[in-house]
Amino acid sequence: MPARRHLDLAAPVRFLASALSAVGAPCLSAAIGTVGVIAFISTTGCAGHSSVERGIDRSASSIAASFDGSVTEERNYVLPVDGIIDIDLETFAGDVVIRSGRETKNEVRMQVTVTASHGADRTDEARASLAQVAVKAEIRRGGDVPTLVLRGTTEHDEAWLHQTDIDIELPELRRVHVKTRSGKVHIYENRGACSVETSDGDIRMITPWAITEDVTLVTRGGEIVFRSFTGTCGTFDIDCVNGKVLTRVEAGDWRVVDPRNDHDTLHATLGTCTNKILIRNVDAPVTISIVPEPMEYGSLFSAP
Repeated sequence: MPARRHLDLAAPVRFLASALSAVGAPCLSAAIGTVGVIAFISTTGCAGHSSVERGIDRSASSIAASFDGSVTEERNYVLPVDGIIDIDLETFAGDVVIRSGRETKNEVRMQVTVTASHGADRTDEARASLAQVAVKAEIRRGGDVPTLVLRGTTEHDEAWLHQTDIDIELPELRRVHVKTRSGKVHIYENRGACSVETSDGDIRMITPWAITEDVTLVTRGGEIVFRSFTGTCGTFDIDCVNGKVLTRVEAGDWRVVDPRNDHDTLHATLGTCTNKILIRNVDAPVTISIVPEPMEYGSLFSAP
């Protein structure tokens, strides 16, 4: 992979029509909200443009659902784009995976797996409740690049029985904000700022770009991995209660001299940038890697 360094954030970007359309054969019929400016969508899909990773995740979710009596519904959608965008995503619960750098032919492809976990003796009720889960998507302009805004909500009285697992593939991603609960968040190939808040799930922010903007990663009980290209800089503020902090920085002026530093705490600076990299975790490790080939890694992050 050719080395990718700093992004010209002032580059002009054009955006095509913000119409979202469902793809694939109908599965369960349930409305998932509004899109574009804002259009209502009620058709769902069973098959989409699946990657290997997406297929593995989907299989794992299906196996888990079969054991706990859960009911799931898949919804696949396509959003036309032309150029780089930001993403602002908040949902009440579930996994979020965003994969940039994909050959998606000027499209953002979104797969939403809605799950109702009422138990084996309430499957009919669970299936009927899926219609109470909505996902709204809207393209907001006004900045230097468009922003895809996604919101997931449920109207069910027992909201804790629902979750939305959201998988997005797109050509180019600049900045990203994700907020969820009880789910992992994996962000691949963002070029700028990243803000993630979840609980009971891993966070991975892995990118072949040098990060020179603010990053905030917060979870509890899940591993946090921050991997980026050499040239990344900023002020690092990392606190990992009942865990440990692992670091590997292969280039730059890396200064770790703060007396508060310990196995689970890190205060350091890399380069002369003023952006902040804030990471908080409980009962799980934090791994920081600033390396020439950040996209070369295995499935386990026992060492940076």
